[in-house]
Amino acid sequence: MRVLQLGVGSVGEVTARTMATEPEVTKVVLADIDEARLAQVAPKLPAGKVETMQLDVHDKDALVKTLAGVDLVVNGLIPEINPDLMAACLEANTNYLDMAAAGPRDIVGTADVDEELALDGAFKKKGLTALAFCGIDPGASDVFARALYDQFDTVERLTVLDGDNSSADGVDFAPSFSPTTMVEECLILPPHAFENGKIIRRQSLSKSGDFEFPAPVGKLKVWNVDHEESQLMPLFLADKGLRKADFFIALDDAWVNLLLTWRKLGFDHNKEIEFGGARFRPLDLLVSRLPKSVDLIGKMHGSVCVGTLAEGTIGGKRVRRFMYQITSHDDAFTKFGVQGTGFQTGVPAACAGLLLAKGIVTTKGVLAPEQLDPQPFLELMTKHGTPWGVVDLPADEELPM
Repeated sequence: MRVLQLGVGSVGEVTARTMATEPEVTKVVLADIDEARLAQVAPKLPAGKVETMQLDVHDKDALVKTLAGVDLVVNGLIPEINPDLMAACLEANTNYLDMAAAGPRDIVGTADVDEELALDGAFKKKGLTALAFCGIDPGASDVFARALYDQFDTVERLTVLDGDNSSADGVDFAPSFSPTTMVEECLILPPHAFENGKIIRRQSLSKSGDFEFPAPVGKLKVWNVDHEESQLMPLFLADKGLRKADFFIALDDAWVNLLLTWRKLGFDHNKEIEFGGARFRPLDLLVSRLPKSVDLIGKMHGSVCVGTLAEGTIGGKRVRRFMYQITSHDDAFTKFGVQGTGFQTGVPAACAGLLLAKGIVTTKGVLAPEQLDPQPFLELMTKHGTPWGVVDLPADEELPM
């Protein structure tokens, strides 16, 4: 299989290097607008398996021509490009993989979960597969949910929890992924949630509580923000009595206070405003003061845990089971030269692509992670350096949020 890695930032580098180690992947084409980045990443792939090309994804003719020469494109760009890239894949007859959705359209003006899934018929008609939302969260978190769902007789609640106890050298606010995405998720987007059997929308940063992550991450305060899992899990995993589905992420108090102050100033949107004869988006102003995740490589210390908690019954007894993956930022830098979130996101994306390359996934259409067989995915995660764990929590306790 010839794979096009579109975008070779930290996550794209990890995905490309991971996929290139498997024999079913005969070539990885690294494509990016930044030639210097291509030159930096290419030597890290196995000899004879890599090609590079400078590509502007907004040049549609060049994009379609490039896609026509590969079997799978791995989208390592910002989610806003997903709809255009999926359309180009349909035109070029190329399989597709991404790691997250954008949107929702009514807030940010870009395609969200529903609109990607709505392309299912178009991909089926072309005999193509699109693996959507296949990073760590969403992605592995949804596969964890599916694996747990299969173990339980009833599932009342599914909760994805993301906790990072790291600090960054010389940086007060250190987003471990795209700063734009982080501000949008934490401040601008009203979180989707599944409550009492219905999808609802909450105000961002309106619901929080403490959660004890497995060592070495420990207890962290987590906040409800918008994320794909809150839509995907009810859509595919509701048949055993699901009544509640949420996503929570650990956020530093100072960061939360900054975002809430931004809201009080009326800047919790992504619209342009005028000031001093200039027009700008408050979102862009705030993001401009934050470091890029690639600039934090080697500076982050600590660990990040992403997991899914299932609450329900097995054999008539109440069970609370947490399935998770922990990555050390320091280990990721030492072994792979990236920060932990980049490694933790890139490996599951590669695993999803490898399911297609190995012929394990043969279904056509747009597939969410919940629709994948968990076992081969989990085996590939362990093989490629992101082993997972499972722990049963006290059955008589409740999440404090």
